[in-house]
Amino acid sequence: AVAAVPLLGPFRQSGFSCQLPQVSHSITPVIRDGVWIWDEPPTGEKGYLDGREFDVSVGVRWRSDGTARNLAGATVAPVAFPEQQIQQFEIRKTDGCEAQVVKLTETAGQLQVTAPFVERGQTIEAAATYRLKIFRVCPRYQPGQFPARQDVPRQLADTALGNSPGIRSDLNAVQRIVESVSSRHDHPWELAKKFNTWVWENIRGAPGDYTSVREAIANGVGDCEERAGVFIALCRAAGIPARLVWVPNHSWAEFCLLDHDGQPHWIPVHTAAYDWFGWTGAHEVVLQKGDRIATPGQNDTVRLINDWYTFQGRRPTIEFFGSVTPVADGDSDPGPGKRQKDSRGAWDLVGDHPADKTIRN
Repeated sequence: AVAAVPLLGPFRQSGFSCQLPQVSHSITPVIRDGVWIWDEPPTGEKGYLDGREFDVSVGVRWRSDGTARNLAGATVAPVAFPEQQIQQFEIRKTDGCEAQVVKLTETAGQLQVTAPFVERGQTIEAAATYRLKIFRVCPRYQPGQFPARQDVPRQLADTALGNSPGIRSDLNAVQRIVESVSSRHDHPWELAKKFNTWVWENIRGAPGDYTSVREAIANGVGDCEERAGVFIALCRAAGIPARLVWVPNHSWAEFCLLDHDGQPHWIPVHTAAYDWFGWTGAHEVVLQKGDRIATPGQNDTVRLINDWYTFQGRRPTIEFFGSVTPVADGDSDPGPGKRQKDSRGAWDLVGDHPADKTIRN
């Protein structure tokens, strides 16, 4: 259901346009209750474990005090991953607009909504609604599964090496860190562990708007996104492909190693809130992977897919909304993690489950 389709006309038309930054600030340590948040994965098990279902919705809504024309709006929309299965998908919309979910890359999608006009007093909206099954990731990789020499294919290098918006791997400061913590005999797995340790020891966690890898290293401070960005930059500077993982209100990183058959494996590294290396012990809805995304209506690539809109005529009120709701399996406990996207773009906890206190803000 989540497939690439041609862009609708108004995305190519001129008029007032605006990009709204996304929120990815969480550095809150989690309480390891052993159930909803694992200290360690179950003994003897590996793979994608303990699936939970969530209803997820993302959408765009316009209200108008006058006539606006050629409206277009877009927001991030989840796509499928091995740990995130799309079990149901539907686009719901009012009359007067068209909507579609487009895969911008293999790891990032966008809900695009257009309307020819909206009249005074009219409200139009569209939403992409999902039933997702989310798994915890526990591959139990060992360094010996991967050759010490990694011959990165061109396609992987193009997407997961080099620079991204706000994540520069060619900085002198990044190169100095790589040289200071690595040795010529380091296996890439062990080198990635050293970079993770460096981030935890040298970038103090503090919430705030995203700055850059340069500023995070210079000031020794950053939120989850800076800390993930520094790790990604260090990996890329050492020739290890890496990318950002964005979930509601939070980010971490993945690095990629090729096995002895040349198959790529993306390995999670939690550089803030959680301290897991090589596995994921919580159920998180993935909004986007990757950090160099080309989006319609914007001239440059973006690190996180912006909420974006454009129109002509009278400026309407626009709302980007979203929700994440755990789903009960029969009479079972649906669990914590109910969230709702607010006017700032933050996905706030809004549930009253007793275990909500165990998860990050």
